[in-house]
Amino acid sequence: MKKNIRKIPQAICRKLENLRGKDVVAGCALKFSAASIRSGVLSHLGVELQDDGLHYPERIVPPCDRGKYSRRNVEGWEEVRRDLPMETHHHPVETPNWGDSYNGTHTVWLPSQAYPKDFHPARELEIILKFANTEPTEETFVLMARVAEVLIPSATSFDVQLLEDLNILQENLGACGVEPADLSIDEYARTLHLSWDILPPGSREEALQCLFKEGKATQQQQDTAASRYDFFQSMNPRKIIVGSSGFRRYFGALLEDDLVVFENIRYGNAVYIMYENWEELGRQSRIELLTGRLRDQFDRVIHKDGWETKVRLLVEAKRKKIGVDNRITG
Repeated sequence: MKKNIRKIPQAICRKLENLRGKDVVAGCALKFSAASIRSGVLSHLGVELQDDGLHYPERIVPPCDRGKYSRRNVEGWEEVRRDLPMETHHHPVETPNWGDSYNGTHTVWLPSQAYPKDFHPARELEIILKFANTEPTEETFVLMARVAEVLIPSATSFDVQLLEDLNILQENLGACGVEPADLSIDEYARTLHLSWDILPPGSREEALQCLFKEGKATQQQQDTAASRYDFFQSMNPRKIIVGSSGFRRYFGALLEDDLVVFENIRYGNAVYIMYENWEELGRQSRIELLTGRLRDQFDRVIHKDGWETKVRLLVEAKRKKIGVDNRITG
């Protein structure tokens, strides 16, 4: 595929002028030969040409290995704010008691100076796919693709978001463009808002059934959810929480009134820990929920070696701070 674009191409700028301020989406139409599809040129988007015809998903979040913008779309990214003064950060370290781990360990929070970081959350934008023909005898297939985000030209973030969306297409299809939006803002907004189910701690099977009730889950997703359920249960939760937003599945636990842990089972690479405003959680969009510099309300722990321990330390520190005597088991 072609490299990323660093600025919005002139041809697209001229088309935007012709659209005269209409809401737009990043989209393009492309032709693919049957041979190229069989060779796997679109396999990363789930497109396959089989004996009975062309098979493809109607919507898909492109994989993170396609490029910088696809990775940010799935994982989010951190921006070091070197334009701001340094801050004191504290990092947990397990230290032996009396110099010998045989006597047990305790947590020491070591201070360090660092520039603030803004976390830009994973937007998890999907590419909508539509082929004009799917018959197995076709030699050429016409694909219409668009990023599932309506862009408003008058919005202050328009240029930034348009460039991101164009690059998502560029990385995954090798082309990009803009088209008038035929999806209303209200319809799009409804796909962003989380709908939460609050469940009492109970059987794993009941929780997983609720989590995947609106769509088929892969075996990997089921295994991941089962593992996370056991992890959440080990922290003595008050409630299990299950949320959905479009094709996304959020799974977590309400540990205290102002202490929640959760993650996205389908595309998650991190656990999110929210410290305040749980009552507002279900009424905010996933972007509103995670964006911004919420230093005292939000932590993100990436799934690297030792991530479970880091989550436990953060949870335990919060519980100690609010005077909760529950001990984490497991």
